[in-house]
Amino acid sequence: MTGHLILVPTPIGNMGDLTDRAKEALAVADLVACEDTRRTGGLLKHLGIDKPLLRFDDHAGDAAFERLGLELGSGRTVAYCSDAGMPGINDPGFEIARAARAAGAKVTVLPGASAVLLAVVASGLPCHAFSFQGYLPNRREPRRTLLKKLGAEEETMVVFETPHRIHETLADLEELLPEREVALGRELTKLHETWYRGTPAQVKAQLGREDRGEMVLVLAGASAKRLVTEVAVAFEGGLPDWAKAYLAAAREGGMTLRDAVKPLAKHLGVSASELYRLATEI
Repeated sequence: MTGHLILVPTPIGNMGDLTDRAKEALAVADLVACEDTRRTGGLLKHLGIDKPLLRFDDHAGDAAFERLGLELGSGRTVAYCSDAGMPGINDPGFEIARAARAAGAKVTVLPGASAVLLAVVASGLPCHAFSFQGYLPNRREPRRTLLKKLGAEEETMVVFETPHRIHETLADLEELLPEREVALGRELTKLHETWYRGTPAQVKAQLGREDRGEMVLVLAGASAKRLVTEVAVAFEGGLPDWAKAYLAAAREGGMTLRDAVKPLAKHLGVSASELYRLATEI
């Protein structure tokens, strides 16, 4: 018999973000594997669901894998929940999925909440290409070494950070990448969700001594400033007549300015969002 493993995303803060498919998967599962049985147990209690729980965290031993194999080998359905968000992102979800596939079980991944995707989109920074690096190192020198490396990358970078260490990280960024644009989100999807944007020094000043709530830090890529500069130069030098004619014709044809600038930005090789922002200011 072939079992079924379902990876179930859970809310990162707001319980209203749990999907109907996630609720259904938890209700039909024979066993729920999870990082923290207390946290997932609380979620199940809130939903009125009573299921046996299997702790499956970063320190899962042979017993956890053996239990998983027995359940799936008997044709049962196992749901896996991380503490919050999409399973497999910065948690042992990939390990349980690999084990299930190796056992010949069916593996289904449900869509749902993700702090990484929410943060990169809400940051206001370019998100056509980005990388996620998990948590930064605890110790100062390894953290600074990694920040230097990330600062040289072209794409936007997303990292998790702990409240008690965020001030040290911002201080490192202020020294290493003082002009780089960053966005810091805390308490995402919760009542007191807050965003701080600007240079590392500006964000640190906005944050003050606030050190509560889970945090996600988004760092602009090395190319971001170049893109803005290219757009500014293009406008300062004056758009060519063909570009002006194109925008005029596009607007007369019923296109919005936002849609009209997209192909123009692609042709010029600049940021469409920045081109649109500057166009509206002009």
